[in-house]
Amino acid sequence: FAHDIFHATGLRAAHVFVDLGSGVGNVALQAALEAGCESWGIEQMANPAGLAAAQLAEFEARVRRWGIAAGRVRLLHGDFLASAAIDDALRRADVVLVNNQAFTPSLNDALLWKFLDLKEGTRIVSLKSFVPDKWEIKARTMSDVRNVLKVKRMFFGSGSVSWTDEGGDWFVHTKDSSRLKRFQDREASTPDSLS
Repeated sequence: FAHDIFHATGLRAAHVFVDLGSGVGNVALQAALEAGCESWGIEQMANPAGLAAAQLAEFEARVRRWGIAAGRVRLLHGDFLASAAIDDALRRADVVLVNNQAFTPSLNDALLWKFLDLKEGTRIVSLKSFVPDKWEIKARTMSDVRNVLKVKRMFFGSGSVSWTDEGGDWFVHTKDSSRLKRFQDREASTPDSLS
């Protein structure tokens, strides 16, 4: 599944990858190894974050021992909503992974506001779409963050992930402000019907 994510998002060595809620760090390490990119992960729970630190030390030792050119990896223990280091990484990110399947609506909303700082073209991979089906830009929702996200639904097959034997949906959101800009330009050029 991680390989499919890297392929679908075009992750390359010159890119920055950020995993929000990285657990023991497997995907962040795989991104650095497979794509050669700068890779970041952050995990709030102490036990997985501790295992991630141990795994990173082993990863770095083996990369050196075998002479493999992997990207730089940083795995942090903390809250991705309150980390200055992650905020900086997100501003430079090309691909962001967030397994938001079990997140509360308020946490998903808080993440949406973080996505405003992403550069144009950044891809956000999630298991639950941040944008409802059939979302439309309207005058009353013009300031909504979802207006700058273009979404593509993907599918992973059975046996692809650790949390289920079933297949399922995943989503690639691309930060793209052009649709909102076109809507704003149309609104500005339309005479007010009440005048």
